[in-house]
Amino acid sequence: MPAKTTFGIDLGTTHSCIASVDNAGKAVVIRNVLGEETTPSVVYFEAPEQATVGTSAKNAAVLAPHLVAQLTKRLIGERSIAGHYHGKDYSPEEIGALILRELVRATKETTGQVVEDVVITVPAYFGVAQKEATRRAGEIAGLRVLDVLPEPVAAALHHQTLDTGTGTRHLLVCDLGGGTFDTTVIRLEGDDVRVLCTGGDGRLGGADWDERVRSHLLGCFTEQHPRLDPTKDEAFLQDLATTAEQLKKDLSKTEARRTALRFGGVVTRVELTREKLEELTSDLLDRVVQVAEQTVEIARAKGVGRFDDVVLVGGMSKMPAVAERLERRLGLRGRHHEPDLAVAKGAALYALLDQVKSGVTANQIAGQLGMSAEQVEALAAKQVTTVASKAFGVIAVDLRDPLALTDPLHARKMVVHLLQANTPLPADTGPYPFAVAVDKQRMVEIEVWEQTSEFESEEPSDNVRIGRGILRNLPPRPAGSPFDVTFLMSETGKLTVHAEEPSSGAEVRFELQIGAMNQAAVAAARTDIARHVVRD
Repeated sequence: MPAKTTFGIDLGTTHSCIASVDNAGKAVVIRNVLGEETTPSVVYFEAPEQATVGTSAKNAAVLAPHLVAQLTKRLIGERSIAGHYHGKDYSPEEIGALILRELVRATKETTGQVVEDVVITVPAYFGVAQKEATRRAGEIAGLRVLDVLPEPVAAALHHQTLDTGTGTRHLLVCDLGGGTFDTTVIRLEGDDVRVLCTGGDGRLGGADWDERVRSHLLGCFTEQHPRLDPTKDEAFLQDLATTAEQLKKDLSKTEARRTALRFGGVVTRVELTREKLEELTSDLLDRVVQVAEQTVEIARAKGVGRFDDVVLVGGMSKMPAVAERLERRLGLRGRHHEPDLAVAKGAALYALLDQVKSGVTANQIAGQLGMSAEQVEALAAKQVTTVASKAFGVIAVDLRDPLALTDPLHARKMVVHLLQANTPLPADTGPYPFAVAVDKQRMVEIEVWEQTSEFESEEPSDNVRIGRGILRNLPPRPAGSPFDVTFLMSETGKLTVHAEEPSSGAEVRFELQIGAMNQAAVAAARTDIARHVVRD
């Protein structure tokens, strides 16, 4: 039985892309029905259970912004509702599923290939909840998600196919997309691709530059026509958003561009220069440098003194000021490697690797792709190692609080991190000692928390609870009696928690159920989304 073709998908904040490996062993992007290499991650709900995805949906936003969902990747894993359309609430996972369904439909229409097995990419700093939500989006779309792969790892895999360097090499991958930014240091050594450290900002991307341009254009209009207020006209605002995004893109290629704003029977002509754009977004550029600098410092502590290449990916990285700031402030000269397509292509290569690891033979894959078995084996020889993107811990009573001894239930709580960020995966923390808080305590709730702040912090407000389990049947012993908690994280970032009371052998082991959607909810959402007519 021939092997199935596997696909890599870059499910982006503003644009998405799908790729596969061709019969020459090269990753190629599959164009959509409009001939575009990337599809806008925008969904227009034109009628109940009828959705348009992509460029036409983005255009529809001008006339019906209240029926359009966009930038929902920024909400995935963090919010249960992304929008309300035609009387129905949609989660970020369901919006993502509709985008994925359109990529699948377009691939079938343009190539005849059926998409079933996929690797979907996520920002490197995504935590467990966001990764699981992305996986659920694929499942809701009716896909078999082989893995959820960090975007910089995918970019590095693609970079390897273009790089002629030999020996051990270190890459700094800076991925500045439409909604997110992350930086990752990767070591390339033979067929080994090893992530050393990563960092990022989930609220920094091209959409933030767009917002600054919109505000500037609106300010220019109201300054010339103070008696007019276009801010309550949704069509004007959406048209303004489209204009701002295009201006931003144009200024990556030219020094100045003029545009006309029309409202209330008047026309205002505005010129925006590249210099002015950089001035308006100077703090955003500073933030890019700051995040990159933090990652470079972590890498330096791990013994990486220099970088053989700085890879710039993501559409926003094409803004000249991004590369200029990195070089001026950090001495890092970046190069673009297909910034809009590299992630999807790398994911396609990884999907092929995943096939081999799952037991499909090189001959089967070779027969499917029209490659030689030797070519498949050469691709499959690569080993990819990642790290924990965040710190993970459990909530506990702070023993430094005087109430810990007299009234532990009301004492200060703190997060004790067992697994630190940038720990190589797979990881096993080993047993970490804790103690019951009160006399004759018969059960303990194990609350698992994930870091959300930039740096590891014990404050609960700098973390988020992502799961829980109960250690039951404890012997009735005094307060302070010990029990152990162990975290195990797989290569793919799945977290398993094991807690045990050593004297009695009472134990609990659980994989985290992330978010509100269990398998039954995912199945129901898949049935619901399958009823939607999706087109571009």
